[in-house]
Amino acid sequence: MITENYVQLMPAYGRDYKTKAEVEKAFREGKDFEGGYQIGFKLCSVRDFAPGIKVELRYAKLSKAHIVTV
Repeated sequence: MITENYVQLMPAYGRDYKTKAEVEKAFREGKDFEGGYQIGFKLCSVRDFAPGIKVELRYAKLSKAHIVTV
């Protein structure tokens, strides 16, 4: 269980999302994301985070970010 706030996550498997609504929907559906250096660049999903943790989701070819609370 990941308990660190503001872990940066990028879509896995070459996926990309154009809007923050799309990226948040994918995260909440349990799609895999690649974690940042904070968690060793491992694959993870919403199931790996403790409730109440804030994560930063990258989208639009990693040029934008959206913060959501698990």
